[in-house]
Amino acid sequence: MDVALEIADREGLDALTMRAVADRLDVRHTSLYRHVASRDELLVELVDHMLGEVGLPGPGPDWRADTEAGAREYRRVIRAHKALVPLIPRGQLLGPNALRAREHGLRLLTQAGWPPAPAVRIYLTVTHYVVGAVVLDTGGAARTAEQRAAMADLFTSLPAGRHPLVTTHSALLGGPDGDEEFDFGLRCLLDGIAAQERSL
Repeated sequence: MDVALEIADREGLDALTMRAVADRLDVRHTSLYRHVASRDELLVELVDHMLGEVGLPGPGPDWRADTEAGAREYRRVIRAHKALVPLIPRGQLLGPNALRAREHGLRLLTQAGWPPAPAVRIYLTVTHYVVGAVVLDTGGAARTAEQRAAMADLFTSLPAGRHPLVTTHSALLGGPDGDEEFDFGLRCLLDGIAAQERSL
């Protein structure tokens, strides 16, 4: 799987074929089918292999700090393998590393005192927020400083009066980068969960 991940990271998913992996390993590509039945299966296993890189935070007294640390670590790993990001929302992640992370996240919450139902909701909500943010980041929504400046210029040049708030706040709209947006959203999400702690 390390070879497959290296190909995907360097050349993209289109370059990741059974033959390319076999060539890199210096074996016949037909021999790979003893390990995976198809390229689709290879991709599923590759995503789980990537998730094995996620460092799981140890349980502490603060469920929020632990959950935040886990969210940031999950984001770090999947952003490091951008070619695989489109594969994550395609289906349930059921490999051993995905199940290990799911078990760990739920344990952090339940050991902190959350009842099972809200613990599951919190875990899923935070996980989905991370995945959604990374999908947008890697899909072009996260812009370089130059691109954000160009976007602000575009907003400023809109016809006067047609979109007054967009024009007035053009610098602010083009200001935050992906990290700033993620940090703000994660804080708001966890603030909201903490505020509802007794009613969830």
